Parts: sequence; structure tokens; C-alpha cells
Amino acid sequence: MSALPAVRTGLGDAIAAEWIKLWSLRSTWWYLGGAAAVVVLTSLLESGDGDPTTPDALTPVLGAVSYFVQYILAVFGIVAITGEIATRSITVTMACTPRRTWIMAAKALVVGAVVLGASLLVTGGGLLLTAARFGEVALVDGTQAETVLAASVYLALLAVFSLGLATLVRRTAGALAIMLLLLLMVPELLRLLSERVDAPWINTVGDWTPSPIGWRLMEGQWADGLALLAWAGAAIAAAIWVLRRRDA
Repeated sequence: MSALPAVRTGLGDAIAAEWIKLWSLRSTWWYLGGAAAVVVLTSLLESGDGDPTTPDALTPVLGAVSYFVQYILAVFGIVAITGEIATRSITVTMACTPRRTWIMAAKALVVGAVVLGASLLVTGGGLLLTAARFGEVALVDGTQAETVLAASVYLALLAVFSLGLATLVRRTAGALAIMLLLLLMVPELLRLLSERVDAPWINTVGDWTPSPIGWRLMEGQWADGLALLAWAGAAIAAAIWVLRRRDA
């Protein structure tokens, strides 16, 4: 009896598998739907002044991103890997794609692409909905569209960073705790420490954590977005290194 020919899987095959896997999960729809619901409700409920050519038209959307959506999509990035680890289905993934570098690269590309596309739809729709409340949707300008794009890039990179972090931690609760600490507390704690010991450089360190970088990115400082890309890239690189050296 002749042996079956070996099947070589590449990055394209891994991406296709991750794409199908992600969209087959009900949790994907819950997280993306939850992000959309938050932006829509915020746009409907939060009042503003002026006309949609001013930043007021963006205020509810950016508020939703800052206070709610970034955490929802960070958790989405976390469970994209911890769900597989918890159910041990990661062993099947590794059996089908022996090159673990391809596994992490495919997961990062798919999670980043899905969050970027969904965020563009959600934040763009929120901006149009907010502008419609002023009766001047046609006056939505390029600056506002650029802010929507920047917010979407921020959310996508944050989700990819969360994916890499969760691969290192291997537990949803642990990765979520670290993410909340990094986004909510670290910048403020470093600022307070900087004031207490009179060391401005400590506050500067806090300014280069993901959340402050995200705000500067949404303010149009695209060069600072490279730092956020470095955060995401470092997390994925570390995840690849760890994944190649331990069992599923």
C-alpha cells in the first residue's frame, strides 16, 4: 500500500483556514455586532453642538471608540487564540499547518483585516449618523474621513497586539487583565509617578503606550502610528517565538 503524498500548506492556505474559522464562530458576530451597537447608540443618544463640519460630529464616535469599542475589539483579538487553546482545537490547527510561523502570521492578518474593515464600517456609519442629526451629511469632509480611518487603524493594530499578548499568556482572563492595565492604568500611573519624583521622562514613557498613541493617531499624527505598529509587531514576533518552542 503506497503512502499518501505529503500536502504542503503555505501562508495562503493558513489565511484561508483562519478566515473560515473566524467567521464560523458566533462570538465573532457578537463582538463586531456589539461594537456596532455601541457606536450607533452613542451617536443617537449623545448630543452635540455646531454643525458636522466641526469635530463635534466626531465626538460621539471617538467617545465610543475610547470608552467602549477599543476594549470590545481587544477582547475579540484575545479570544481569537485563547478560545482555541482552551478547547485544545489549536492542536488540529498545528497538525494542519506545521509551520507555526504561518499560524500566527495568518491569525494576525485575518484579525487585523476583519477589525479594520468592521471598524471602517462602524465608525464611518457612526459619523454619518451623527452628521445626519445636524441635517448636513453632505458636509462630512476629508478630515473627518481621515479620523475615521485613523481610528480604524488603531483598533486593528490594538486587536493584533491583543492576539499576540494572548498567545503569550494563554488565558483569556489573564490577557484581558494585562490589556486593561496597559490601556487604563499604566499611562496615568506613570504620569503620577513622573510628577512625584520630578522625572518628566517617565511621563514620556507613558505617552508611548498604546492608548495615548491611539489618540495621537486619531488626531492626525500618523507617524506616531508606527510606534503602535511596533507594539503589534513585537507582540506577534514574541508569540511566534513562544509558539515554536512549546506544545499546544
